[in-house]
Amino acid sequence: MLKKGKIFKQSVNITDMKDLTRRETEVLLEIIKNCKKSDQEIARKVNTSRQTILKIRKKLENLGIIRKYLSLVDFSKLGFNVHAVIMYRWKDYSKKKEFEETTNFIKTQPEIILFIKGEGNGNKTDLIISIHETLKEYEKFIRKLKFFWKDNVDELEIFLSTTENINKDYDFSSFLIKKFENKKFEFET
Repeated sequence: MLKKGKIFKQSVNITDMKDLTRRETEVLLEIIKNCKKSDQEIARKVNTSRQTILKIRKKLENLGIIRKYLSLVDFSKLGFNVHAVIMYRWKDYSKKKEFEETTNFIKTQPEIILFIKGEGNGNKTDLIISIHETLKEYEKFIRKLKFFWKDNVDELEIFLSTTENINKDYDFSSFLIKKFENKKFEFET
């Protein structure tokens, strides 16, 4: 529910956005567009005070809506040339200890930039995206994973490319920007 007696009308239920006010949504959108933008710059853009922006930013962080502020890096310019997408199926969830150890091991590997558990093509249960300097480094990495997996994994599928062939970055916020920018806000007083 909005403060100051305004009613927020939209096609999507407001609870889908954690009951954010119009102003909080505007601030979130500006942060998503450029997390380096100062509170003063955002305040000018949304026509409010820097203190209000700071308060909203802290609220968004405390709610866990903003979890991190990240940089988008061109891996190829840093000498990381191999990009791997790895999908596999964990065979036996009754082996809880091995499953937890493997999950924790994967989370600690610096080469892994994304790790998702779910259900997918051909009964795959896990997806890993990793970045490596060379094909030789990737081969060491995949051998390390296979050693750790033991016989708990099957249906392994791997897609390799150069990082130069990444045509769209892993930008998880671009769909939010489009969604928020296309929203039509109507206010009643």
